[in-house]
Amino acid sequence: MTLFHSQSALLAVESTGAFRAIEYDLPESPGEWMVCLGVASLLLILGVRVYLRDTAELNRFWRYFLLLLRLSVLAGLVAVALNPQERTQKLAYRPSQVAVLIDRSLSMKFPENQVGPNDSAEESEGASTADNSRTRADAVAELLGKSGMLEELRKNHAVSVYSFDSALNGPHAALRSQDARAVVKSAATSAGGGATSLEETVDWNQIVDPVGLETRLGESLLELIRSISGNSLSGIVVITDGASNSGIDPDKAVEAAKELKARLITVGVGSTRQPVNIQIASVQAPSDVHVGDAFEISAFVQAQGLAGQNAIVELLGRPENSEGDASKLGTKEIVLADDGLPVRVSFEQLENVAGVWEYFVRVRSDQKIVELSEGDNERRKSISVVDRKTRVLVIAGGPMRDYQFVRNMLYRHSAIQTDVWLQTADAAGAVSQEANKILTSFPESKEELFDYDVIVGFDPDWNRLSPEQINLVSEWVFAQAGGLVVVAGDVYSASVASDARLEKIRELYPVVLNRFVTDSAASRAVIQSWPFEFTREGREAGFLQITDEQVSSAEVWKEFQGVYSAYPTSGAKAGATVYAYFSDPRTQSASGLPVLLASQYYGAGRVIYLGSPEMWRMRSIDEVYYDRFWTKSIREAGQARLKRGNNRGTLLLERNQFVLGQTVRVRAQLTDPQFNPLVADSVLAEIFDPDGRPMIPPVRLQRDSNRAGQFVGSFRVSSPGVWRIDIPIPQSGDQLSEKIDVILPNLETDNARQNAQLLRLIAEDTGGTYFPLDEAAAEVPKRLPDRGEEFQIDQQLKTLWDREWLMYLLIGLLSVEWLTRKLLKLA
Repeated sequence: MTLFHSQSALLAVESTGAFRAIEYDLPESPGEWMVCLGVASLLLILGVRVYLRDTAELNRFWRYFLLLLRLSVLAGLVAVALNPQERTQKLAYRPSQVAVLIDRSLSMKFPENQVGPNDSAEESEGASTADNSRTRADAVAELLGKSGMLEELRKNHAVSVYSFDSALNGPHAALRSQDARAVVKSAATSAGGGATSLEETVDWNQIVDPVGLETRLGESLLELIRSISGNSLSGIVVITDGASNSGIDPDKAVEAAKELKARLITVGVGSTRQPVNIQIASVQAPSDVHVGDAFEISAFVQAQGLAGQNAIVELLGRPENSEGDASKLGTKEIVLADDGLPVRVSFEQLENVAGVWEYFVRVRSDQKIVELSEGDNERRKSISVVDRKTRVLVIAGGPMRDYQFVRNMLYRHSAIQTDVWLQTADAAGAVSQEANKILTSFPESKEELFDYDVIVGFDPDWNRLSPEQINLVSEWVFAQAGGLVVVAGDVYSASVASDARLEKIRELYPVVLNRFVTDSAASRAVIQSWPFEFTREGREAGFLQITDEQVSSAEVWKEFQGVYSAYPTSGAKAGATVYAYFSDPRTQSASGLPVLLASQYYGAGRVIYLGSPEMWRMRSIDEVYYDRFWTKSIREAGQARLKRGNNRGTLLLERNQFVLGQTVRVRAQLTDPQFNPLVADSVLAEIFDPDGRPMIPPVRLQRDSNRAGQFVGSFRVSSPGVWRIDIPIPQSGDQLSEKIDVILPNLETDNARQNAQLLRLIAEDTGGTYFPLDEAAAEVPKRLPDRGEEFQIDQQLKTLWDREWLMYLLIGLLSVEWLTRKLLKLA
């Protein structure tokens, strides 16, 4: 049984927050009190009676004197037993805390109020005035700086201001509760600098300026809750449009807030109506083309709130760095699809002057509307027009029809120089061939082979090449960005599939060739022709568009009856792109239909595979289509050679278009003057931003230990526009150069209206409330309770009976009693 507990008696309260109290060990319950008092009374009565009887023969003075001494000693012992202590405490006050979290993603640059898709012309015209000119960020800056909401919050809370986009930022400002002298600390001064008084201006416009490429609402909110958690956290005011498009789900942040009993007050910014917007989502076009060659510029148009309505798409162009306005090159009218679905618009172009050309694709509605943003209505594409002939080596295992037609067509082409090796011709080259040069064997040296841009092989007999020449072919494609077009046939393709000596040639093919062609397969292949079964990639491939219009090109391919046979395959290799299958259902195997048209990148180069030597049948429709198919296929295969610059190197990029903030990975394949892989620890890469400023410090590409002569590095693009990459080639006065387009991301525009439903769920699950922006100033301070608290910062406990004078007093009383009894001759 516990007989004693601590009980305090308040003695004083100091203005400094210090308190003093004296504590005793006293009985805990009334029953314990009765027992203790009973025992003490009994002992006292017995002690007095025994002591009085013992001194009965003395006179009254000495009797009571000795009794007083004994009682004094007992009183001292009782005081020690009660264990008196003095407790001193110092308390402090922690004010209630409120955090304000502001959305700084790019969607906050959109107008606060938007026109809906079904609004009348008068409503649209009215929205284009003052209401539509104020952005969401402007509205938030006004709420923080002019509405008085922060001043009202500061009456009971200390307020910290944070922002978020792809990450949590801040605090940008810390406002003390008005219980103390109010101070604003900037993010810089809070790290150790001085404080700025409230009288000085806080630049709210700078704090809320939209810069983020994505909105990580859940992730940022969770990080903020973890960093400021405490008993005095009253709540977090989240000011956003609710467009959470990246990171973790906000539910995790809500659960963390519920555990801390902190309210989340959400303030919705922006209109909840479906916005109206048209944008050029992307532009696809070759980065390099030949003078006199037709090429295609394709734009993908997306819209919101305008499904079924018409839009005008324009193509404009001008020489790069020219001072004049761009000339209009074409106009097309399209019907917009459902929200977010792209509509492809293609323009066929042809340039007869070498140089770098800038093309602009613009879109606008054919009606008067107020868009969410007009900054995404135009996209730019830079294309280099090269005035140099493409060098093509044509190899044929025999004089098949396709070989003859393609050879003659290339020989007549003014921008192509053709050399021919017909493997069945005699060594003297007596067979007449239309070519710039007739070869009797495959090139022996790097200098000879590396001078070609494209090799077109019609069922070639690769076994006619020595092992060294086979290695040269592999190196030419991989390191020299060579383009290889191979046509499978029934004579020599089986050896590619099975001959171990041709392993490196087999690696170049984008498909897995079957080892054997059975007689039954050959016999059923000649029964009838079968059309190409195009994949989505095939329908969208620019080099397969053989007319000026995508629709008419598709009609020509439908009219083409196809081919009678295709070499059997076991599917495409990983990373390859299949454009078409052979549609004869009788040729289907466990791997599917035979691949008829496919391609793959092999190092810096590209390989295009055609599974039938019967494309000549297309000439029955029009030989122009046949010529275009082969010309565009050869150009497609040799596209990388235009970027190569010279035989000493190739600049390799994952793509030519990047989103703002992404990392660009650069790979360069370099050789020394003898065309051997360059040996160096690193090479310099000079990076120039859209304004022509060089990146400082410059980027150095480090040697790739797994690939001889290759160097890799990366950098991050920090502004939209055209960036240039230059790599000086060591031991040479030449350099590799490439340009990339940096665009703004679509994350913030894909769903730009306020997600009020999400904001309500976040608030209500934590006991908070959702408010539209115009109600926030008046209502938000009312919903945040004062959770300020007193807390102990220091405590001291002092034992009062443990004193020397008390010990001497007790000893003195006992000594006097003993001496008196001795003198009075008591036992």
